[in-house]
Amino acid sequence: MNQQYNANRNSAIVKSAKIMHLCSAVIFLVAGLLLALVPDFEDSGTFRNTVVGIASIIIGATGIYGYFSNDMYRLAFQLDFALGIFNVIFGILLLINPVQLSVLLPTAVSILTLLDGGNKSQMAIEGKRFGIQKWYLVLVSAVLEIAAGVVLILLAYHGRDVRAWMGVAMGLVGVTNFWTTMYTVRVRNTTHHILLSQMGERSDTENKS
Repeated sequence: MNQQYNANRNSAIVKSAKIMHLCSAVIFLVAGLLLALVPDFEDSGTFRNTVVGIASIIIGATGIYGYFSNDMYRLAFQLDFALGIFNVIFGILLLINPVQLSVLLPTAVSILTLLDGGNKSQMAIEGKRFGIQKWYLVLVSAVLEIAAGVVLILLAYHGRDVRAWMGVAMGLVGVTNFWTTMYTVRVRNTTHHILLSQMGERSDTENKS
């Protein structure tokens, strides 16, 4: 009975983590599109930094939550704990002091994009080994994400206008996270999970005797 309850509870946690992370990826994508299509909106930077800050907190918090869920492949959230903490802290700082941090925003977004792209590229390769059919979608979007991060940091270094490119980079982060969560997060089969647990307990009992 306890095994059934624990298995059902774990399945519910994984499902909720998947739904939350999909929603946060869509929010990040929409925020990126908004910044890319309307780069001149409120030149003071307050609106832009607030959008990035809120999106970062949401995707960071859902990544941390997903890290503690026990999905079947353990791919999508395996490195999201540290990255999630970075996103949450970064987002909070942007909300607290949006204008003063405008100078650091392009660099921070580029670092976030490069880290996430590298993480998802590794995840896509491991997903192929697990037999995930759509692994290439994750890899392609992750490579594009890395390319956007490189372009963003180069433009910022040379003092170019990077407002639209920040939106492009954020949009690709959202797309990559959406594909990753959609195709690599799997809920364990409850019955199969219970049988494995029972077999493990029987094996431990036999070894002790």
